[in-house]
Formats: sequence, structure tokens, C-alpha cells
Amino acid sequence: MTGVLALLFVAAWLIILSSCGTSIRRTSTTRAHEHAGRPPTGPTTPRAGRHGTSAGTPVGHAQRVPARGTTLVITVTRVIDPLRGSGAKVPPGMEAVGVLVAARNAGPAGYDSSATSDFSLLTAAGPASPVFVPSGTCQTYLQDFMNEIAPGQGRTGCVAFAIPRGEEPRMVRFSPDGGTAGVVRSWAMR
Repeated sequence: MTGVLALLFVAAWLIILSSCGTSIRRTSTTRAHEHAGRPPTGPTTPRAGRHGTSAGTPVGHAQRVPARGTTLVITVTRVIDPLRGSGAKVPPGMEAVGVLVAARNAGPAGYDSSATSDFSLLTAAGPASPVFVPSGTCQTYLQDFMNEIAPGQGRTGCVAFAIPRGEEPRMVRFSPDGGTAGVVRSWAMR
């Protein structure tokens, strides 16, 4: 009996960790981002020379992304820095940041992956770690918003990360299929 309970406990933790930092939301979001608790700035506009370069597309703009057998349309709609009132447990000297995303599968095939393996957040200090969020806008749900997206279907969700306190997010990256597809798209904060 003890072995069965241990196995169930490990299975539950694996499910929780596989969806860590992700959420499903089917709500509309605004095209803006926040920094240091300031209110959203409204829709972003492309800057000359930035669209489609290694510097990244501005937050709020959609990018078509080829994935295995399908094409996704991904928009980083907003970056919430800091992510307050989420209950996220982060190490000392760190703070939680939320990345709000809209994803649509343009087809022709389905898409099934994980937001925590597909999205990453970069600061001057390097890549951020995904974090579990028990409540609020970026609440982590058991069902990941990047799981089982049928052709024509759209989803919105949030991925939360821990960054060093005082650092600002610089770039969000999306690499479909957990980065195994060899495709990367980026969104710049400024």
C-alpha cells in the first residue's frame, strides 16, 4: 500500500511540474505591457528596423510561427512586472513576472506542447526560471493552454517566471515543440 501511495504522490507532482507556470484563459487581453508596476501603455507600434530582427518584434504584435505540421499565430500581449498578489513562491532576491500570450493554430494540423517549454523570458542577467502561481491572472492550471490546440482554435494564457529583483525583462522567446523544431520568435520589451 505504501508503494502505491508513493507512486500516486510522484505522479501528481509530475503533472503539477509539467504545467508549472502556465494557465488556460479564454478571455480577451489588451495589447500592452507593464513595467515596474506602471499602468499599461496601450497598443505598441512597430519601430523601424525592429520588426522581424534578432532584436525582436514589439510586444503586442502577432508572429506566424511554423511548427511541426501546422502554423501558429503567437502574440505576447503583455508583460506584467512585477506580478503582484499571485502567491508565487520565488527565492529571496527574486520577483515573479507574468507573460500574457494569445495563441491561435492556423492549421492544418493540431498542436500539442507545453507553455513552460515553449516560452522563455530573458533579462540582462540571463534566462528566467518558470514558477508555479497558485492564484491571480497567471494562475497555474493543471491543463496547459498550449496543450491540444486544434486547427482554427485560439487560446490565451500566462506563463510566470522568476527574475532577479531590480532586473527588467528584455525579451520573450517562443520556440515551438519545446525548442526541438529549430524555430525561435522573439518579442522585445522596449
